[in-house]
Amino acid sequence: MTNRNSTLDNAKAFAIFVVVLAHVLRNGRYFTYFVPAAVPVFFMLSGFTYRNGISFLSFLEKKFRTIVVPYLFAGIISILIFSFLGKFASKTLGEGISTTDILPNIGYMLYGSGKNDHMKWNNSLWFLPCLFVVMLLVYVIETIVSIAKKNQFHRLILRLILCLLCLTVGLYITRKHGNIALPWHIETALCNVIFVEIGLIIAPRVKSIDVVSKNSAVKKWAYLIIFSIFAIAFAYFNGETSARTDEYGRSFILYFLSALCFALAYLYAGSLIGNSISAVSYVGMNTLPILMWNKYPVILLQTVIGKFTKILAAPSSPTALISAVIPALIAIIICLVAGKIQLMILPITLGRKPASKQQ
Repeated sequence: MTNRNSTLDNAKAFAIFVVVLAHVLRNGRYFTYFVPAAVPVFFMLSGFTYRNGISFLSFLEKKFRTIVVPYLFAGIISILIFSFLGKFASKTLGEGISTTDILPNIGYMLYGSGKNDHMKWNNSLWFLPCLFVVMLLVYVIETIVSIAKKNQFHRLILRLILCLLCLTVGLYITRKHGNIALPWHIETALCNVIFVEIGLIIAPRVKSIDVVSKNSAVKKWAYLIIFSIFAIAFAYFNGETSARTDEYGRSFILYFLSALCFALAYLYAGSLIGNSISAVSYVGMNTLPILMWNKYPVILLQTVIGKFTKILAAPSSPTALISAVIPALIAIIICLVAGKIQLMILPITLGRKPASKQQ
């Protein structure tokens, strides 16, 4: 087994919890403020583990195996379930759907865009094709940077210029053509590649979080509180956002700053926990099955438990936020169990190679 970074795993656990919590709430004030605390944070944390230096074909094969295969598997299973239960869930939750027919939804899956309600069968999955495109863009940027062979400062400037170029194109497309939905969320990927690159840039500096002395716990708590306050303040002033539909609030700068502060807050919280709570690290190590399947336990809880459904009728209330915590935790546990079974039966659907090939 490879050595894991518990701080990073814990940070991922916090981020995926916020994702599921937002899905339990479905909409409302807290839902929109949670966006910069989840999606861009995942992009940023992906930059911490990015490794360059392999051929493009090897990179493509790895990302296809670890991102696209799980996406296609979860998509097909979701579409089949949706064809039987989609109308019931839609009627119960009061949400419109375009179609429950299998063939059109397979077409939407291959197109890979979650906009215009084309992924009602499992909206969470939009992140995977977008992540695939983002990682391809990062590979191109890092290849250009490595070819440049300048000093470290010049490489940093070049990275930022290329990121800002992608961001400019992405924001132009999404703001000039509001409802545009390019294949595999290309427009969204252009806007979010900057988060992966920032994660890659600050990764060496953030690693110092783990090497400070035990006496620095007070300092870590201080940083955690400070970054949390700034993250929430930036999210509040930026207003409603939605990563899936490229709605970045009043200012992308505020959106970016909020996401950066949330990521740093998670990392400091993760460092404080370390290996002391293995359950948190375990969740962070298994975010993929949670992303793939959280829709189903969430919908089950939303449709079956009557009192809970009534509470969520006012998702912007503090009561709804507090009440959503336990269902979110239950949904995560169910997804972890499903992921464990999936790993034993079909490891390839979680991006893992069969045990015989890993040896």
